[in-house]
Amino acid sequence: MPTPVKAKEIERLNGVFAKAKSAVLANYQGLSAEQMTQLRSHMRERSLEFKVIKNTLARIAAKNTPFEVLDTSWEGPVSIIVSFDDEVAPAKALSDFAKSGAEKNPQVVCGVVDGQAVTPEQVKALADLPSKEVLISQMLSVMQGPTRNFVGVFASLQRSLVGTLDAIREKKAQQG
Repeated sequence: MPTPVKAKEIERLNGVFAKAKSAVLANYQGLSAEQMTQLRSHMRERSLEFKVIKNTLARIAAKNTPFEVLDTSWEGPVSIIVSFDDEVAPAKALSDFAKSGAEKNPQVVCGVVDGQAVTPEQVKALADLPSKEVLISQMLSVMQGPTRNFVGVFASLQRSLVGTLDAIREKKAQQG
């Protein structure tokens, strides 16, 4: 039976896991205290929750949540980066931190997106995706393409008709 402090932490973690859209587990071993502070600050700036938690408590808290798929991943020194808004935010933030020139970076263990476990390679692929806004604008541009083409063809037909009518008018003016 867990102590009251641990039970409270399990309950808090369960609430976090139930509300989160995605998360990335990363091994933080080898990072200095200063680098951990930089990493925490980097995640806080992006509205992400970064925690180092006990594996046993995390495993218990993950039951009956989308994070249950990570049951076997809670091994060794792992931290978790959680997003409540954007599915790819933890992957992008970790990738940005790595690009910021940090001497040592956390190694991705795995992740979870919408209740599906993802591998470190898939986390990297998520980090390389354009932002949600860019993807939406690209999709809208593709959807507008046929409409733009139709308008162009229709305008071309109108120009041709006006040109033909003008030629007929000029021909009649010369004959008459």
